[in-house]
Amino acid sequence: MAALACAGAYADESSKPVKAVATTTLLAGFVEEVGGRLVDVRALVPPGVDVHSFQTTPQDSIVMSQARLVVSNGAGLDDFLGSVIRGAAGPDAVHVVASDELPAASALDRSRLQGSGHTLEQHVTGPPDPHYWQNPLYVIHYVERIRDGLIQADGANADAYRVNAERFVQELRLLDQEISAILEAVPPKRRHLVTYHDAFGHFGARYGWKVSGLVSSDAADVTPATIITIMGQVQDQELPAVFAEPQFRSQVMEQAAQDMGVQVGTIYSDALDRNVATYVEMMRFNAKSLVEHLR
Repeated sequence: MAALACAGAYADESSKPVKAVATTTLLAGFVEEVGGRLVDVRALVPPGVDVHSFQTTPQDSIVMSQARLVVSNGAGLDDFLGSVIRGAAGPDAVHVVASDELPAASALDRSRLQGSGHTLEQHVTGPPDPHYWQNPLYVIHYVERIRDGLIQADGANADAYRVNAERFVQELRLLDQEISAILEAVPPKRRHLVTYHDAFGHFGARYGWKVSGLVSSDAADVTPATIITIMGQVQDQELPAVFAEPQFRSQVMEQAAQDMGVQVGTIYSDALDRNVATYVEMMRFNAKSLVEHLR
């Protein structure tokens, strides 16, 4: 990673790496970008696992107790881990809540799919959308908070953390421009992301897309009849595709899509895997997947 090269000129490498724990693979990746080889970071939630349903283990508490830096997302995404963090993290550990001080936007702006006498409407009230990183410019805020947390935990290497953070911030600004350019290939009338997992509100707000999601984290209230109705509305609007994540698949939705001639594209929100190993790769993949299925 580029962060490793940047760290060398400024780093005090005589000390052991800072042990860090992040709740998700995405957050762990941000810590690596800022810390380089000066940090040894572990993600509590393994790659490909849904953070909404993750259960900690006794081993996680041991790892947490050794950490000098703990990074969580906040905004409701991983708040259930708060008691574990408070109970297991050492008294001197620095805890960074990456989304603190970002605007608590509603999960989705009001969007409608009309047709067949039915309307899908996402309510503007309710819990905030915690998936801030779907807007790369919000990740800059994450990076700055992680930088400050590392400086607090390891002041001797403050210059290295500042250099690495600034490098990654510049990469994020370029990524934002790249995504905007990629999405231009989608006709305006098709710039509507319909997905099973309600996790892309910040993406839609940043790039001017309509976004409709079925579930936030608990699919218990989504019936097969609801999914079939919504798929009919997608067909009425002549949208050629809907989207699902590898860890959020719905057999009913995929069968309904197949029956109606609607594609099901792949998109990622909060879990990396072997196909998208970094945040930047994930965001590029998503933009290209939208173009591939909707243009």
